[in-house]
Parts: sequence; structure tokens; C-alpha cells
Amino acid sequence: MKQKIIIIGGGVAGLTAGIYAQKAGFDSVVYEKNPVLGGQCTGWKRKGFYIDNCITWLTNGAPKFPVYKMWKEVGFLGDENGNPIMARQHDAFWTSELNGQSYTFWADLKRAEKEMLELSPQDKKEIRRFFRAVKMCENLRVPYTAPLDMMNLWDLTKLGLRMIPVGIAMAAWSKVDLNDLAERFKHPLLKKAFVDYLPGDYLASIFMNAYASISNGGGGVPDGGSFKVAQRMKAIYEKLGGFCHANAPVKKIILEDAGKNQKRAKGILLESGEEILGDYVIPACDPHYLFHNLLDEQYMPPRLKRAYDHPEAHKNGSTFHIVYECSTPAPEIGRRTYFECRPFDIAGVTISRINMKNYNKDPVNAPAGKALIEVKILEKEPQFLYWKNLRETDKAAYDAAKQKAAADILERLEERVPSLKGKLSYLDAWTPFTYTRYCNSYYGNFMTFITTKKSSNLFNINGKLKGLENVVLAGQWLSMPGGLPMAMTSGKFAVQRILRSLGKSIKIEP
Repeated sequence: MKQKIIIIGGGVAGLTAGIYAQKAGFDSVVYEKNPVLGGQCTGWKRKGFYIDNCITWLTNGAPKFPVYKMWKEVGFLGDENGNPIMARQHDAFWTSELNGQSYTFWADLKRAEKEMLELSPQDKKEIRRFFRAVKMCENLRVPYTAPLDMMNLWDLTKLGLRMIPVGIAMAAWSKVDLNDLAERFKHPLLKKAFVDYLPGDYLASIFMNAYASISNGGGGVPDGGSFKVAQRMKAIYEKLGGFCHANAPVKKIILEDAGKNQKRAKGILLESGEEILGDYVIPACDPHYLFHNLLDEQYMPPRLKRAYDHPEAHKNGSTFHIVYECSTPAPEIGRRTYFECRPFDIAGVTISRINMKNYNKDPVNAPAGKALIEVKILEKEPQFLYWKNLRETDKAAYDAAKQKAAADILERLEERVPSLKGKLSYLDAWTPFTYTRYCNSYYGNFMTFITTKKSSNLFNINGKLKGLENVVLAGQWLSMPGGLPMAMTSGKFAVQRILRSLGKSIKIEP
């Protein structure tokens, strides 16, 4: 009889774990609290528009990268029949404006460097240094064949040699955050541009790797967006014989004595009261929720616990989103653009700089002749608590606050693009607390902690839990800064750890 793996959470990590569990010869089943699977990798329809919550770029998401095989195999860039899904590559990361000038972080690094030098020749030294680092980071490769601690010497050596330039860049910039980087430049626009997209206390090296993921031609967005990805992942998993249960929140992981001061999970208890028994459990859900609701905190990996216990070094970040429908294609708005605006307040913070983006590259986003315009506002713990308290105490006031923010931002968009006056109307909005309500996300994080100069090393938490012999974690929180590659690979790695514990080969054949 096949051994059974119970997977908690039907997001990217959980579905990937299910896919590779089936490929490895296990029986598996996924339990998801929401009506649809996908977790944060999702989107939804409003008035004929498709709103995407997740994918802004992939890492190594092109055929020339080894991990492309995995992106294709699990449903990001391939369907259940093995057919490839096209990804739309970016021509640029974003554009920043100030005082009538603009600068674009083009995917073409030569063009981007040339235009930055033309904008600010007095910053030549720092410009050269920055682009050298980004170029080095283009060598980043997502490890996917096995966890680093389980790779053979040859594979580890090959990966290490390829990643030497990335390691050099990371080391050189390990104590420099984006605020520090911005201050190295003399030009006012560049000072703004380097802290527009990510929080200023984020390590500069994280931004460089993100930029390199686009400049190396691997940072595309799959056609159809995040919701279609989740649907494909589910279809692939079920075609392999896996079972998905939606609307099935888990209440507890059921433990029993295993001898030698060990416990083992014998299954899970659903909120409905039903007990599900199995041989292994892979929690692929938010770890803070896991260790404060489904398991005792004593099983939490020590490095993760230290991070939660020291919030001054491990900060949280999320985003307030608003989307508008536009009655025209809005060619005046293109890639994400940051600009100064009349100050307004949102969640207790005064905002004087916002951004806009037209989702016009994929026809799925808007009906013909129309456009979907999105604005993102970065928010941290105080803003999360503002939205959480408001939603839990007065939903009407919560909705009114979102509508007020939408109206204020709409005025600023029309001031920035007068030709769209009267053509934009509110479509939807969601707050950092929305991520907690739907995905149990810690402080509304859609990735992991903000990676700062004070962050402890949270890379490569292996997912094994001391004192629990048959529970293996999966999810983006096992490796900072998180994101889709970490979520995807962690699902496969969890299955490989189970195979290793059984003395079996960790190579999972297609």
C-alpha cells in the first residue's frame, strides 16, 4: 500500500508538494481553507476585468535557465498536457519621475546605464558600480534539483561556480540598504528612484537580484496571469492522481507518541470535526499561524523563532492595492511609473508620491477598448494594524476608508494624466489585512520579512522539525526573501526529505 502524505495549504508550495508526491509514488491529498486553490497566487474578476494579485515577474523563467523545466512541469509555464505557456518579458522594471524629468530601469542594462549617465554624469562612479553589480547578479540560478544540503558534490560545485559572481556582489553590498544606496547619488531623481519600488530598508542586493531577474531575460509573466497558473497546477496535480479539498480549513495536526522523546503526526483534524489520517504531513501554510494554531510553538525552528522574537531586525511589509477601470485603452499610462502628487493621508500616513500601472500587455486583464489601472502603496506593521483593527471593529468604516483612499488617489491620477479625467472609475481595493484574512499571512506579508542590514540569516531552514519525525515544512518562509521560486522549490524539497527518510532515491522522475 502506498504511503499517504497530507498537505496543509493549496498554494504554490502545497500544490508543488502534491505534484512531486504523486510523481514519487505517494498518495497525497491537499486541504485548502479557501473555495479555490492557489493561495496568494490568484486573481479575480470584477465587471469583466481580471485583477491579478501575484505574479509580477518570475526568476529564471525562460528556456535557457535550468529551472525552467520545473516552472513548466508544475504549471507556471506549462499545462497538464506538457504544452508550454508563453511568458511576456518586461522591457523595463519601472519608471520614476521628479521635477519634469524621468528615468526608466530598462531591462536592457546598456541602455539603462547610458541613460542614467546622461541624466547624472556627476554620479558616474556610483552608476558604474551599480550596473556592474546588477550584471553580476544575472548569474543567479534557482537551485531546484534538490535542497543544497542534499545535493551531490558535482551538482553543488557546478552551482557554486556559476553563482560566484552573485556571491561577490551580495557580499559587497551586504551592509548597504536602498536608503544607503540612494544617498550615494547626487541627482535628486536618482535619490527618489532607488527607493520607489521597494522599502528603503530593504538590502540593496535584493533589489539588484530582482532587477537582474528581469535584465537577464527570465523575468516574464505567464499569459493568463496568476489565477490561470493556480488552475493549471491543480489540473496537473489531479491528473497525476492527487486529491484537492477546498473549503476545508485545518484545526490541528494530531500528534501521538513515537518513543525516544519523539512525537509523530498521525493526521489532521479539520474545522468540521473530521479526522484525516496519514503517514506524513507537509504544512505548506504560514509558519506563524502553523506554530500558534496547528502545532505547539515548541516545534518551531529556532532561527524562525528568533526572527519573530526580534521584530526590530525582522520587519514586515505589505501593500495596499487599488485598481480602476478605464473606459479607454489609456495609452498615456504604460509600465509602472512613480510620481509626486498632492499629499493625502492613508492608514495614518501622509503620502506624497504614488505610482500607476496599465495592465495592457495581456488581453485577459481588460475588455477590448478598455484598460485596468493599478496603484500600489507600500505599507508596514502600523498600517497593517490600522486596517486589521478597523476591519475587526467596524467593517463599514473599513470599507469607507478604502473608498476614501480610492477617491483621493483617483484625483491624483487625473491631475497627473488630465486626458483621463472622467474616464477612470473605482473597481476594487484590498489591504494588507486582506492577505491575513484569506491566507493567514503574518502581518499581511505576501513575501517573508523585509531583508534588512539587521536581519539574521534565515536562508535554508530545512523544514525538518525537532521532536516530530514525520512532519516536513514547505513554503516561501524557509528562505528569505521568499517569493515564488522559494515556494515552488520548497514543495519539491519537502517530498525529497521524506524520500531520504525512507532510504529511497531523492531523484523524482517525470
